[in-house]
Amino acid sequence: MALVASLVACTDDYKDWADPQVVAQPETVSFGDGSITTVGVIDFNQITDERVKVCTINPPSASDPAYAPSYSITIGDQVFDINADGTMLSSDLQDYVTNLYGKRPVERVVDATVSMWLGNGVTTVKTATSDVFHITVIPKAPHISQNYYLVGGPNDWKESAVNKMLKFNHSDLDVYEDPVFTVIMNVNPESDTWFAFGDDEACEAIANDDWSKLFGTKGESEDLSGSFDYRYNLGGDHSFHVGAGYRLIKVTLNMMDYTYKIEPLNIADNYYLIGGPGEWNNSKDQKFSHSDKSVFEDPVFTYTFASTGGEMWFAFGDEDAIDAVGNGDWNQLFGTTGDSKDLSGSFDRRYNLGGEHSFCVDGSAAFYRFSVNMMTMTYEITPLNFEEFIYVPGNAQKYNTSAPGMPEWGWTPELAPALRSANFDGIYVGYAYMDGEFKFTKERNWNAEYNYDSFSSYGSMFTGQSGTGGNINCTEPGYYRLVADVANGSLNATKVTWGLVGPATPAGWDAGSYVVMNYNMADDCWEITTALNADEFKFTTNGTWDINMGGDINDLQENGPNLRISEAGTYTIKLYPSRAQSDKMYATIVKQ
Repeated sequence: MALVASLVACTDDYKDWADPQVVAQPETVSFGDGSITTVGVIDFNQITDERVKVCTINPPSASDPAYAPSYSITIGDQVFDINADGTMLSSDLQDYVTNLYGKRPVERVVDATVSMWLGNGVTTVKTATSDVFHITVIPKAPHISQNYYLVGGPNDWKESAVNKMLKFNHSDLDVYEDPVFTVIMNVNPESDTWFAFGDDEACEAIANDDWSKLFGTKGESEDLSGSFDYRYNLGGDHSFHVGAGYRLIKVTLNMMDYTYKIEPLNIADNYYLIGGPGEWNNSKDQKFSHSDKSVFEDPVFTYTFASTGGEMWFAFGDEDAIDAVGNGDWNQLFGTTGDSKDLSGSFDRRYNLGGEHSFCVDGSAAFYRFSVNMMTMTYEITPLNFEEFIYVPGNAQKYNTSAPGMPEWGWTPELAPALRSANFDGIYVGYAYMDGEFKFTKERNWNAEYNYDSFSSYGSMFTGQSGTGGNINCTEPGYYRLVADVANGSLNATKVTWGLVGPATPAGWDAGSYVVMNYNMADDCWEITTALNADEFKFTTNGTWDINMGGDINDLQENGPNLRISEAGTYTIKLYPSRAQSDKMYATIVKQ
């Protein structure tokens, strides 16, 4: 009687790890008037021969002795050659099983049939096919645990093992599909670093003072690459060692072939984009932004760039890497470890990747934000499409009593000051009186916001509330020029006092002697009544030329052209920089 096959699908999620499919006893199935007998479990971890025996063939009777028999074996939907002694190529069976199930070294069962062919050198005819039988295989692979931990390093040896303080990172793939584990440790640059590593079982054994299950190097402790094994096989601790002088050490393990790589690292102060919207040369024009924290407190660097509308290829590097490009050496740049068009992933030096591995975006967005974490060696590319304005509702609005419909409490996006991104690049600039809490909205409503968690770098006058919807707090009340760089996650402000400068005023062009205007909080404007000459003037701030305004009186621009008084006299001038009632900055000039 034929046996019924049961074939596990290619989407095997390894639920059978603890209960694998097993044919406990050898089985015999019919093969015409002959038979096929299975041979039990085939463990490729114990097999080194080119051919492996998968069954014993007791062939059917040949109808014509003049015809020589040959055999084939069908496993699943693939056909392979098999000899009369029941052996086939080891590589054929190993590859079939691992392609179907993966490399996990547990028992896998596949269905098979053997066919007999008779030929006389001219014609070959299939004369018999066996009933279905089962072949049980264990793929060749070492045992790989789900988790590994660094022991020692920057931490106490026993404590780091017992508490599993520093865990290696791993992808979402099965450990036999991706056997690579990585960890980056922050170490004291003034001290040598010694460490080992192990899985959960090894760490739990250390709690009982058994250190033999840790892994150690098979070479010298100072080797930055090589192979490793269990301490109990090495006959000692064979710990890994990195000398002083580094702040970071990256350790990469390949648990399939038991090899390691150690990379002592330092985070540079600056990084630069190469390619993209710029040239592939040693220019340092495309510099990443960074907070005012140390690079080890904040290892994230960000660069936002405009799209060209088509595919854009780029890489990045530190100053040494960019300088090396000028000398024809491109290997020190960083590239992605995955596909070039992945919007997130990990990166490494080109000299470790063995090729360019440049990053690529399709150009469908208006801008792209490229963020790199130099501690974890990971990146994220965010397509951005910015609107022209964002708005600043908040506590300070309650002081503006002349705005129509202004409620007692403020916090009204419909009437809030506006910040403008003139280049649609996510860098918004504008003016507002600030006092206490506020946030930004993307429209003149509460549909979409930028709040405290939208920024990673702040000016000293700002604090905030972490968490969803957290407000930003301005601790120093005053009138500010705000720069909200939502593309790169920074918020800064400069407190300003507006005034007049130019030959129309007594100050002339001496900004330090500018004629100071008064802030009218109720009308949210700067105003002055003063005598002016028939001549040119501009608006400026703080007695410097750092921030000034001119151009069309109905649509003023920073650094715009000079304004002009056509007739001498006494004038009342009101300046409205905040865009609260209009999306333009403007002024009124009325002769008394």
